[in-house]
Parts: sequence; C-alpha cells; structure tokens
Amino acid sequence: MAEPAPISVKRLLEQIKAKLEPAFAAVCVLGEVSNFRGSGRHWYFTLKEEGAALQCAVWAGQQRLLKHIPRDGQRVVLKGSLNLYVAGGSLTLAITHCELAGVGDLQARLRQLEAELRAEGLFDGPKRPLPRFPKRLGIIAALGGAALRDVLEVTQRRTPGIDILVAPAAAQGERCVPENLLALQELQDEFWGCDAILMVRGGGSLEDLWGFNDPELVRAVATCRIPIATGVGHEIDTTLVDLASDLRAATPSQAAELATPDRRQLSSELKQRTQALIAKLDWRLRGFETTLNLLVDRGLLRCAPLIATQDRLGKLGQRLHLAHPQRRLDQATNRLALLRQRLLHTASLAAGEADFSRIRQAQQRLSPATTRVLETRAGRLAVLGARLGGLDPTGPLERGFVLVTDGSGRPVTSSEALPSDTDLDLRWKDGTRKARLR
Repeated sequence: MAEPAPISVKRLLEQIKAKLEPAFAAVCVLGEVSNFRGSGRHWYFTLKEEGAALQCAVWAGQQRLLKHIPRDGQRVVLKGSLNLYVAGGSLTLAITHCELAGVGDLQARLRQLEAELRAEGLFDGPKRPLPRFPKRLGIIAALGGAALRDVLEVTQRRTPGIDILVAPAAAQGERCVPENLLALQELQDEFWGCDAILMVRGGGSLEDLWGFNDPELVRAVATCRIPIATGVGHEIDTTLVDLASDLRAATPSQAAELATPDRRQLSSELKQRTQALIAKLDWRLRGFETTLNLLVDRGLLRCAPLIATQDRLGKLGQRLHLAHPQRRLDQATNRLALLRQRLLHTASLAAGEADFSRIRQAQQRLSPATTRVLETRAGRLAVLGARLGGLDPTGPLERGFVLVTDGSGRPVTSSEALPSDTDLDLRWKDGTRKARLR
C-alpha cells in the first residue's frame, strides 16, 4: 500500500484550523492568570494550571464589554473561542467574557460577615484623626512586598526624620490572620511609643484579600487603642478592616501620605505664616507710632515737669562734676606748678642772672617816647578845646549879642516861633531881664 503524499506545514495547519475552530467556537475554561501585558491596543496573558498553559488574548473591540479585567495571580473563568494562527502556528483563546472563579460565593459570604459585624457596632464607632506630626509610625506589612516598599519611599520623601517600626505579617494564606493579630497587639505596647499604625497590603483577588475580612482581625482593628489607618488592595478593593479602621486609604502609598506631613508643604505654610506675622507686626508698630505721636502732640505740657526735673538733674550733675575731689586736686596741682615757676624766676633774679643792661636801655628809650606821646596828646587836646569854645552859646554875648529864651529855657530862633504876649528871658553877658512879646 502506497504511503500518502506529504503536505506542507501551512496546508496541515489550515486543515487543523478548519476542523478545530468550529468545534471550539464557544468554550468555558478555568485557570490562573499569568504574565498579563498590553501590546498596542490588545491584551495578552497566559491561563495556566499545574502542568498546562494556554495563550489568551482580549481584542481591543472586546475590552469594554468585559465585566472583569484579569490580573496576574487571579483564578478566573473565561469564555471565548479558539483561534489557530497559521503563520505562527500558535493556538490562542480569544476572550469574550471574564469573571473571578467562585466570586459569587465569596461576595455573598462577605456581605453576610459585614452585616453581622455591623450589628455588633464595629463600623459605627467614632473615627479618631491621625496625629499631624507623629514621631513614630508602626507599619504592619509583608517583608519584601511592594506595599512596604511604597510606604517607606513615601515617608522618606515626605518626612525623612520620622521613626518607622515595621511589624512583619503575611499578606495572605493561613499565616495572614494570626501574624497580623500578633503584629497589631505588639505595636500597641507603650514600650514602642507608636503614635499611629498603618496596616497595608498590595492589590489582589478577593481570595487573596480574604484574610483582612476575618472577624477576629476586624474586632482587633476596631478596638485598637492607637489610631490606625488601612491601605489594603487598590482603589476598587474594600475589606472589612477598612470599614473598622479610623482611616481608609485607597492604596498603601496614600496611607503613608495621609499619616505623614509633607515637609515642602510645611515649609511653604511656615513661610506664609511668617510673612503674615511680619505684616501684622508692622501694622501694629505703625499703630503704636501713630498713638505715640498723638500722645506727644496732645500731652506735651505733661512732659514739662519731667523736662524741668531733667534740667535740674543736669545742673546737679554739673555741680557734682565741679565739686569732684579730682577736679580740686587738678586745680591745686596747677597752682603748685605756677608757684614753682614764679619761685624759679625769683631765684634767678636773686642770683644775678637777670639782664640789667637791657632794662636800662629800655628805660632810656622809654622816656623820650613817653614825652613825645604826651606832647602830641596835649596839642590835640588844645585844638579840641578851641573847637568846643567856638560852639559855646555864651561866647557871642561877650561881643554884645543877646540870648532870647522862652519860659521853658529854649532859645528863640524865629520871630514867628511864639505867639503874642509870650514871656521871654533876655540874657546879656552881665545879667538877665524879663520881657513880653507884643
């Protein structure tokens, strides 16, 4: 029997495609999402289980129709059709529907737990504010996880000097609840001095976050004596510990931002307050200056007694300065020096050291000079006497003139100066007579 003729690879794949795709046009598959990535407009990931893997794709037109976006690590139920890509020889499941595996049962159980714990009043208690300037923060997180790394980066950037105390606890699995309970109890010890506590975990599926819905852990968070903030999962994830805590953050990074002050914001706020304080002080000083000027202008007289007292104090101080013993001592010293100089001069005269010849010569020159000065002065005095005699009113009387005066003794120099019947005094060189003007 002759063997069949060989066919090309492309032909083989086309035959498989023709038989395979109609038979698996609508399949439902359960598995775990891995290696999720976006390449251009489409999404690609691997659906795996132990010992098997299947390549999956969500085309751009189908993305907005999905009820749930798959994430790495989630167990999901996928619906779609198998496509064989002939050019690459690859088999791909084109996804048309995606939902979490067992999500319906977990959601129902979560709602039942929430109702029971709400009935106990664990979610209705007063929420305490976190301290604005904490000195030490306690952090409950898994070591090596992205949540702890994000919290440390944010706190280091916003408040570098804050103390961080990390209490490691598993983020999922059987160890999650007991380790978180132990860490929460330990951080509440007064020995550690924590001002606030952060309980953080990265995102995940509902099954991964289920430990943070445990009733015992929720009660421990609700009764924590220290303000506690939770940042479990991402923005769309809400656990029961978030409802029981004092503050719920959408992400671990936001929890760190809410629990720590921003040094840049504090610096800006301090600068604004400093400027406002300086402006207010300047305004108050101007007001004081105006008030002082008014008081000085209106109450200047009240300052007069003070000014008189200050003048009196100044005079007393001057008198005190003049009466100071040191001043008297200086005066006595000066007088002693003057007496010593006079004594030395007298001693020199007594010893014959004076220049007698110069004295005699000066006396000889002084006598003629004195005589000449006296003669000059005598001649000038004679001239002045002659001038004064010419101005004497009694001089013309010697030559026969008469001096006529009125009753007041004033000379009459004009015939019309006096009215008629005025008494006159006539004076000659040898006597006087009375007369009346007609």
